[in-house]
Amino acid sequence: MSLVTPECFDGGMSDDAITTIRHEAERFASALTRTDPAQQVPTCPEWTADDLLWHLTEVHEFWAQILATGATTEEEVMAIEGAKAPRPEERQALLERREAATEALLAQLEAHADGDPAWFWYSACQGVGITRRMQTHEATIHRVDAELTAGRPVSTIDPRTAADGLDHVLEVMWPAAHEWIPEWARTAPVAAIEIRTQGGSPRWLEISRWRGTRPRDGQEFDVPVGRLLDGPADADALPRARATGSALALDLWAWGRALALSHLAEGPQEVGIHGDPAAITELETLIAAGHD
Repeated sequence: MSLVTPECFDGGMSDDAITTIRHEAERFASALTRTDPAQQVPTCPEWTADDLLWHLTEVHEFWAQILATGATTEEEVMAIEGAKAPRPEERQALLERREAATEALLAQLEAHADGDPAWFWYSACQGVGITRRMQTHEATIHRVDAELTAGRPVSTIDPRTAADGLDHVLEVMWPAAHEWIPEWARTAPVAAIEIRTQGGSPRWLEISRWRGTRPRDGQEFDVPVGRLLDGPADADALPRARATGSALALDLWAWGRALALSHLAEGPQEVGIHGDPAAITELETLIAAGHD
């Protein structure tokens, strides 16, 4: 079996990232400022509007500190986590802290080159570039969450950002989960999915399940994980399915935001999914696992 080496960041997007993060964070705040703090987030139903606001705030603060301190080790990361200031109780204080957190992150991204060392949670991707890429999509996807929470039409995502957002899930978000499979688990592939954007080349996703019983407490686990294959030949023995759509549709779908496809300001879109029912079920389970 041949696996794809991850593309940790697209250097051509580095100049656009700061503009995109700032713009998306502003739209995020605009959507939430007049929304009931207790309003449920449709795409993250365990969160309220203020939980979503706090999430992006603490994400921006955390990564600003990673870059500001030059953290490269788990110990340094834990120290940053331990020093985090508590969540504000007042809405206005939370809004102001989000704005300050975003500006701190942008200042650090402006001060560093993609190749500068920095910790990231996927060992195959380290350095400032992967943080720049991740935060571009973090701000974009949570802006979508905010617009849905506010009951607004979902404004479009720049086509290049949408295409890279899909790539980021395929190359980083899903493969990284393989690093977190415990030693006591056993893993087996269960499906192969062809993912094809309109006018694009096919990409092959292998879905596996890791299963096992945790020794310390006897808890049973059955968890889906995904990673890219080098081509269809590697998928021959597995149940197959195909997912097709625009880069925008596939980006939102892969990030677990398919709900947004029926609320797009420019009109609804969909992802077409066809193939072996067993493969489709495994794909739905992987998508349902979600990303924050």
